[in-house]
Amino acid sequence: MASILRRGRIPVPPTGLSEYIDQAFSLKGFFGPWAHLYRRHNPAHVISASNPALIYQGLDTSLLRPTDADDPAGEPLVLLEGDRNLVALSCRRQVAPFAERNVDRHQIRFYHQGAYALQTEFGGLEVGPGDFVVIPAGIVYREVPVHPGDPGAILILESEHHISLAEELWDKVGFAGMFVDYSAMDLASPGDGDGAQSPTRVRVRFDGRWEWLEHAFDPTQDVIGWLGDPMVFKMNVWDVPGIGTTHNFLTPPANAVLFAEDYSFFFNVLGPRPGVTMPPPNGSIGAPAHLNDYDEVWFKHASEMSPESVGDLWNLPRTITHPGLRGPAEHPPNPPRQVQEMNINFDTKAKLRWTETARATWFPDPQVKLYTSLYGAHVGVVPEVATTLAERSKQ
Repeated sequence: MASILRRGRIPVPPTGLSEYIDQAFSLKGFFGPWAHLYRRHNPAHVISASNPALIYQGLDTSLLRPTDADDPAGEPLVLLEGDRNLVALSCRRQVAPFAERNVDRHQIRFYHQGAYALQTEFGGLEVGPGDFVVIPAGIVYREVPVHPGDPGAILILESEHHISLAEELWDKVGFAGMFVDYSAMDLASPGDGDGAQSPTRVRVRFDGRWEWLEHAFDPTQDVIGWLGDPMVFKMNVWDVPGIGTTHNFLTPPANAVLFAEDYSFFFNVLGPRPGVTMPPPNGSIGAPAHLNDYDEVWFKHASEMSPESVGDLWNLPRTITHPGLRGPAEHPPNPPRQVQEMNINFDTKAKLRWTETARATWFPDPQVKLYTSLYGAHVGVVPEVATTLAERSKQ
């Protein structure tokens, strides 16, 4: 049987623009069987729901205050959690009186705001806005603010499965990861070990709770050299090229930089995309409505088109179609320039749940806010159908 079939009327190609709502449906994230539907209505806009967690929800992380923002011994604030993954926010302003080790999960730490000297068993790294660092489970580390007291914001993505470079996807699924220059990564480099004399407590995340160990030395300072595979390294989102086609849209994992080899998550960097050169009806800009079997976590790192959305965090769950919004292509003018738009995307197979603390800060009107916060950064239009649940329930 052919892998691509047709039934009914196909008004335009999947990249095109028509009076119908087009929706992509995919299994295995975006790497499995797929189908493209053409609808008269957008099922992403419901009139009521038994549980608000069924709807895409978001919050402004700049309004949150993890305990580590004020207490050096405080903790990051968990926002989304599942059996294998976790999303948390740290706003550390002062160096902690301990080093840390997470033995439960591997981490991707994305530095949204602030500058830090990251100390690890493999050596040190200077990190700042736009950097993300991979820290495998079991590695001792410490974040030292370069300017103590200044605001900081670190988005923490945790996974029980080890984290791999998406260049390995090239041999499995095609072009994903092809355009990322992994030689630009910065590796942790050890010192001379002279600063290791201080007794050090290590706070340990173990079986979902905090424990501690004490050493007569500092584990982040006594290593003088290492060889082997990259373990602790950083990259910067602005070094990852945005990719696209002449016709329109590429799914988020096409922008993968890191992933789990069991396909349980993808860490995707979505910067400015190349201009679309194909006019309607065969070309368009903007994403189609879509539904896949993974939860999608989105974080807005930079936006010149909707600066009020910087710091917004969204979870688009597998329970509802994620709304799309398409428009005619506009070729960018010359000379080219660096557009300050950057989204971080974490697609995960884990069933994520908002914590009660995070629920209390949800946007009150997610069906409208999503377009001005996430989708609106690209198109800037709120469809008439994107009214509040309360308003639609009266219709």
